[in-house]
Amino acid sequence: MPYFIYKVFPGKKLEQIAELEKFREAKQQARSLRESTPPTDAYSIKIIFAKNELEAQLLLKEAREARPVGDD
Repeated sequence: MPYFIYKVFPGKKLEQIAELEKFREAKQQARSLRESTPPTDAYSIKIIFAKNELEAQLLLKEAREARPVGDD
């Protein structure tokens, strides 16, 4: 399964940037993109592991519960 890199805009709008087979390559590219993104831009860079582009988009748009604060 490939790793997808997306720009995630407010309102969960998505723009695919890349699809890579190896995590290390995806991590390096995402890190490089994050470093070159000015803080004034209104999007974040996310990596997602999924079977295909549709599943990646569904996972990124999915509402997730906040992590509990306190005792682990």
